[in-house]
Amino acid sequence: MPARLHAGAPAGLALKQLKLPSFCRNASGPIVVAIEGPNGAGKTTLTRGLSRRLKAARCLGTDEAWFAEQFKTRMIRDADWFASAMFFLSGCFEQMRLLQQKDNPLVIMDRCLWSTLAVHGAEDLSRLQALLAMLRPIASEIPVPHLTLVLEASFATCRSRIAKKKSARARALDRLTANPKFHAREMDFYGWLGAQAPGVIFLCVDKANEKEVADKAVALIKGGL
Repeated sequence: MPARLHAGAPAGLALKQLKLPSFCRNASGPIVVAIEGPNGAGKTTLTRGLSRRLKAARCLGTDEAWFAEQFKTRMIRDADWFASAMFFLSGCFEQMRLLQQKDNPLVIMDRCLWSTLAVHGAEDLSRLQALLAMLRPIASEIPVPHLTLVLEASFATCRSRIAKKKSARARALDRLTANPKFHAREMDFYGWLGAQAPGVIFLCVDKANEKEVADKAVALIKGGL
């Protein structure tokens, strides 16, 4: 859920000055656990593994109708940042609405609206400030996951895993934000999110194999729900 890169934030604007709106959680439908973190942290792999382990449904954070390949690439790579943000946020809202109609007890979600905010906050804090201000008046009508598991991975780990992705297009899109400074700012966002929002937990995935990560994730999810 990234967007085209632009200039940095105005001097003096600090992440700690920003406040997350009071979003809601779906009262009906399944419990939603979102897997978050930087590109290359292993979100999709873990989502699939947790779905098998917990016998849970899985889905993308953005409704699949938003992921026509050519259009998705355009909105990630070419669109102005605000058009990209509105596009992906709307897909997140629609996905959560659709989940309210499901009878699954648990859904594992690959990314959610936090990813859109994370990417824009990492690129330019003034973008995040604008998005939060826009969302605040309607936040009580915007459901977010019941639990968010953030994968903490070093830049070296993420870069290595991105290089191993089979899809050349996926590698190219991930590399748009694959630099150490962006990675550090994105992780700063998730730290800020954890201090602002309930139900955000962290899992370090460096030097851990797929099974070890899944084992730890299952324990954290069961303890967090």
